[in-house]
Amino acid sequence: MRGDITFIKGQGASKRVAAGQDFISGLILYSATLPSGFTTSANIKQFFSVIDAETAGIGSGYADETPATATFDITEIGANGNTVSLSVLEPAGVSVLIGSYTQVTGDSTPTLVAVAIAAAINSGTITHGYSATSLVADVTITARNGLGVFLNSRTPLSATYSPSATLAGTITQFTAGVASKQAVWHYHISEFFRGNPSGQLWVGFFPIPSPYAFSEITLLQTASGGTIRQVGIYKDGAAYASADLTAIDGIIKTYNDAKHKPLSALYAADLSATSDITTIADLSLLSANKASSIIGQDGAALGNLLFLTTGKSITQLGIALGILSASAVSEDFGEPAKFNISDGTENDVPAFANGKLLSDASLNDSALDAIDAKRHIFSQKYIGYAGTYFNENHTAITAASDYAYINDNRVIDKAIRGIYSALIPYLKSKLLKNSDGTLATTTIDFLETQALQPLYQMARDQDLGDVAATDVYIDPTQNVTSTNLLIINVTLNEDGIARNIQIPISY
Repeated sequence: MRGDITFIKGQGASKRVAAGQDFISGLILYSATLPSGFTTSANIKQFFSVIDAETAGIGSGYADETPATATFDITEIGANGNTVSLSVLEPAGVSVLIGSYTQVTGDSTPTLVAVAIAAAINSGTITHGYSATSLVADVTITARNGLGVFLNSRTPLSATYSPSATLAGTITQFTAGVASKQAVWHYHISEFFRGNPSGQLWVGFFPIPSPYAFSEITLLQTASGGTIRQVGIYKDGAAYASADLTAIDGIIKTYNDAKHKPLSALYAADLSATSDITTIADLSLLSANKASSIIGQDGAALGNLLFLTTGKSITQLGIALGILSASAVSEDFGEPAKFNISDGTENDVPAFANGKLLSDASLNDSALDAIDAKRHIFSQKYIGYAGTYFNENHTAITAASDYAYINDNRVIDKAIRGIYSALIPYLKSKLLKNSDGTLATTTIDFLETQALQPLYQMARDQDLGDVAATDVYIDPTQNVTSTNLLIINVTLNEDGIARNIQIPISY
């Protein structure tokens, strides 16, 4: 075995910003088609702004969308003065008039009427975005950009005729719309930088796996040189599965934490088919403390629109990753005084990732408390206090664990990184001993001092409570000669978080 420094995380020792590199984050996306700035051999890039992402081909203009099409087949040409108005019912119940036609003498055949109706629609394209072509008596209508799959399998196209008109046509509703994936990617990246304008984001595109094993975490972390502290995983190609959190946790602990590049993961997947969000899995039964479940979503702005037009959960992954990277490792990113996730429009209306608003009558306080107790992360409002905030920073493990919250894991990971850097120069160094075989005081004092330095810095950064010299201890009687192993005990004094406040009050 090669010489190394290993850490053993213990339970029960807890005494219960982003400086340095705490803000460096990663985002894993799955797609069979890559943006123009990515290739199969260069599928990972580092972004410092939304503009960087747009330069790499991740745009918000729905360039990769396939618009849905519908037809209006002229069956009766009608009489002079007859009118038909075509409208489309869009998201949020908005009815859009896409064209009106009035019969004139020259339009004497279905073909000519179809040409005129198509022209009427196209004259308004600059306003409503719809376009049309005609072939014989058929008018083919192409939806505007941004509607994706919303018009499919609905009856949004309608025709209104003037009173007593004989002009008539047969509608074939919209089909074959394919949503933009780029718009969703752009949303999450822009939300990340809204949450942390000074953040750094490594974005990796990977083939859609079957099954999902999440080995991409290690590939992304390796590409970053081990600098990523938190990673978001957007699994939109398959349904949410609590087993994914265990798989993610295993990948992180085995191939990242154990290799001196620890990180935490935010997991978001498709919950659109989950009609009752209260049935979601209980993550307190897992032991996946390096993974957290994001099940919240915007309920009325762009996130909601993307949900309707893609037919899949969008979630609040981007803003969660951004806010997390902006927070100090010791902070709960649900703190109302610091971490409002709404800009007054986006995320101003909290929802779950199946589209159900938190204000829905079926989701009373008891239901929301039960989902919270299952250790999922979603957004919420506070009575009398403006803004929208995350309910908690849970991890997928029992609340009794020392690693039950993301801040617990980020604090100990930062300490591990710091102590590793401080001690790596002395790996394989000579250890002086006393005549009785115990380790020399000078050796112990030196190594303990080196290990304490990053802890003192964390205390100055307010990521730890007071640090005492006794927080690092080396047993002088350990037999290093025969074991070739030096054990250095470290105890962290983590500050507490007021997750609940109780106020007895009376006259």
